[in-house]
Amino acid sequence: MTTCSLLARTSRRLPLLSTSSALVVALLLLFSGRHVSADAGIPLASASLTRPSTIDSTVTKVTGTVLDLVGGQIQIDVSGATITNGDDPNAGPLPSTAIPVGARVVAQVTILATLPPISFPPPPLPATSVVVFLPRDGRLAGTIEGVDVADGKFTMFYRAISTNSATTWSGVGPNGPVKGIGDLVAGMYATVAVVASSGGLLAASVDAIGFVTPPHLIAFRGPVQTISPTQWQIAGRVVQVDSDTKIVGDPKVGDIVDVVALVHDPLPGSLAPSYLVAVSITKAPAITPPPGDRATEFDGIVESIPTAPTANGAPLGHWEISSRDVIVNGLTKLDTGIIVGSAVHVKGTFVMASAVVGSLSSTQFVATEITKK
Repeated sequence: MTTCSLLARTSRRLPLLSTSSALVVALLLLFSGRHVSADAGIPLASASLTRPSTIDSTVTKVTGTVLDLVGGQIQIDVSGATITNGDDPNAGPLPSTAIPVGARVVAQVTILATLPPISFPPPPLPATSVVVFLPRDGRLAGTIEGVDVADGKFTMFYRAISTNSATTWSGVGPNGPVKGIGDLVAGMYATVAVVASSGGLLAASVDAIGFVTPPHLIAFRGPVQTISPTQWQIAGRVVQVDSDTKIVGDPKVGDIVDVVALVHDPLPGSLAPSYLVAVSITKAPAITPPPGDRATEFDGIVESIPTAPTANGAPLGHWEISSRDVIVNGLTKLDTGIIVGSAVHVKGTFVMASAVVGSLSSTQFVATEITKK
């Protein structure tokens, strides 16, 4: 039967129909399952063809495997989708239950290249792949202080952190891969993305990296030997630099610098060496001892200690000892337990340091050793 004869027969049965001919053709196609040929003026693709389409939105409601997006105006069904953690693509696929309200999703859905549905509201769109960016208010990195498996909570920073079915897990514990709260053990070091909720902190993701000693600070002084975008060699040590490293004074190869760095130890059992990451690299002032300079030592009482980056727990910078200004740097040998009020014996030397402005110079006393009396 041709399209023309079909339309003629339909018009005789519906003489009062005022709808446009295009809609009549569409309705006929919908109920008869036939397709209009190109010469009829309304070319349509075959119903077997599909078009991949993408929705980027925040989840406002979750009903089983159906997600409400765009303020509830569009629903997608993720039961047959591959779900990936956009914050950690290497963590493996996620279950559909791991998508909470508030998460941002980028979903690829299949749209049939036929007429739009006439039912309202339209059924959920089938998703083929979904990338999930879990909501978070902050990220914590530190040691797990305690674990309550029965209550689904663990503690960090002296605070209880809850978990639920949407929490994602990764890392390695003493018993193998970390797949849930039962694999956590007090003393493990972990990175946790958290969301602030009415019930306190909720873990969106937990990446446990086993038992490691948190990085500690060291300080040292020496000449710059090589410089590259990712690491410097200073006094025979390789020091990594990153976007957080503060570089002061525009030091060049050959300059003397003061370095404050974090020591990162490898995981237990790892064959990887420890490495340094610079917190700061500061060009040291040019110093030359005045003629006839001699080492000096004296006894005194510690009157003030600066709050500054530390070397082995001792603050660096200007100390005041019995009204004398004493410079403590990364090369100063210090007894442990020295505090304000301690009686100490100080050894050091006077050096000439170039002033910041002009050609003036000043004499500074740099301690080589401070011991308790």
